[in-house]
Amino acid sequence: MGENPARIDLGRVVAVTLFAIMLSVNAVRLAGTHPLSHPLSAITTVLTMAFYVLLIWAYLRRSPSTRTDLRWSSWLVAFLGTGAPFAIPLVSRDGFREGGSLAGIAAVVLCLGLAAMLWALGALGTNISVVPQAREVISHGPYSLVRHPLYAAELLNVVGLCLATTGPGPWVVAGALVVFQVLRARREEALLLNELPGYAAYKERTPMLVPAFGRS
Repeated sequence: MGENPARIDLGRVVAVTLFAIMLSVNAVRLAGTHPLSHPLSAITTVLTMAFYVLLIWAYLRRSPSTRTDLRWSSWLVAFLGTGAPFAIPLVSRDGFREGGSLAGIAAVVLCLGLAAMLWALGALGTNISVVPQAREVISHGPYSLVRHPLYAAELLNVVGLCLATTGPGPWVVAGALVVFQVLRARREEALLLNELPGYAAYKERTPMLVPAFGRS
């Protein structure tokens, strides 16, 4: 049985509010960045803002799900997977690197990760959700390469964040994030296998996170 479309989508309200705040924070950051002196930093900020704009647009247009995983453990893993990257600057030994070749490499990786996130989010469209929900099977674009391209792109983005910061703390968070995202993906897939016709065949032919790297 589908969910009542007349009910207020509380998840949408909370998500749009939070993403709008993050969009505003990045807009302020961009305003304080000289694009000629820090071109890669400006580019990553613009890509981050574009990602939040797409998220807000997707959530505003999101249709009701046919099923939601209401287990507290699934929600905990989902929110840990979503929030973990924000902890990376907090556990860095000396904050962000101010310059040097490693900072440049980090900026390039961040740009690649953010671009991949935008591609995945564009393909996902209005099927976006933080917690496991069933809507429809998406198998085009990056979803033809892996089942969870948005998570894969986020992990690439986190590698960039780890390179941009100092100390072992960020890498510990990155390792924990891999665990969270794999568990999160497993919970989502269990729901989709039970709810969506065609997902089993899609899962069988498409790798999980790394293209051409198994089907588990």
